[in-house]
Amino acid sequence: MKTPPQHNVASVDEVKDLLHPLLDEPPDTLVNIKEANVEEIKVLDFDAEFARANLNRLIEDNKARKTYSYWIFAVTVLWMFFVLMIVLQCGRGAIQLSDGVLIALITTTTANVFGFFYVVVNYLFNKEKST
Repeated sequence: MKTPPQHNVASVDEVKDLLHPLLDEPPDTLVNIKEANVEEIKVLDFDAEFARANLNRLIEDNKARKTYSYWIFAVTVLWMFFVLMIVLQCGRGAIQLSDGVLIALITTTTANVFGFFYVVVNYLFNKEKST
């Protein structure tokens, strides 16, 4: 009498297929380690070059910030000094300007100087771009 096959036991052919490595893999599924390493090295070189370029950009930005911060301060101080001299000369009577012209001069000049100062400083010392 023949016993019925049990479903939880694998056949001999199934066991051979599971335990035997597949030697007949097509060549396109094999991994070439040398090419994979070359590609990885290229990516690492690109990342290192990008990091160096980013560092150089940050160094140049800091140099520019130092230089331009001095120039901005000097221009702002000179401009305000010039307005102060005009006001003092008007007060002494050396220059005759009406009250409206003097008020317009002081207001527009002050607004322009501080606006200029704010825009340039906000660009140079932007928190989102700088480190």
